[in-house]
Amino acid sequence: MADMVAQAMARTSTILDGVFTVDTLPDPAASLDRYARVTDLFGTTRDLVLAAQTAGVAYWKPVRPVFAAKQTVAADMTLTALKTPSVLLLDGNVPLGTTRKLTLSNSLAFPGASFRLKQRNTLGSILGSLMVLNVNLSTPVSLLTGGTQEFIFDMADGWVQVT
Repeated sequence: MADMVAQAMARTSTILDGVFTVDTLPDPAASLDRYARVTDLFGTTRDLVLAAQTAGVAYWKPVRPVFAAKQTVAADMTLTALKTPSVLLLDGNVPLGTTRKLTLSNSLAFPGASFRLKQRNTLGSILGSLMVLNVNLSTPVSLLTGGTQEFIFDMADGWVQVT
């Protein structure tokens, strides 16, 4: 009897038992409307994510979706929702003639996921270029020195530039 009660309680719990990493989260479709504790949300923080569903597509989304961090751009980077901070203050030198690519990944993207990218360098410290790829435009988006760009994930259109 105690086992049956424990199993029933586990099924109705609003927070899943255990602690997960982003890569070990269970199937969100099997956990709809339940929370999970994640130890590496946005790469470094411990927080809750919620299993949700929109138009028949299940996904995990952070309870607190904004997390900012500084990041040195020393090579091409892939930005992944849940794994990469949603606000990135970018610095680092890009040599003359070099293009650093920041690719927005569709993996783990959820409706309303966003990235706000701020190029913090002063004029002259970035001689090459920073380009944001996988935006639903025909060409990459250039991130200018001192500039900010914001992107939102839409289920129908993918990553969309909003600023």
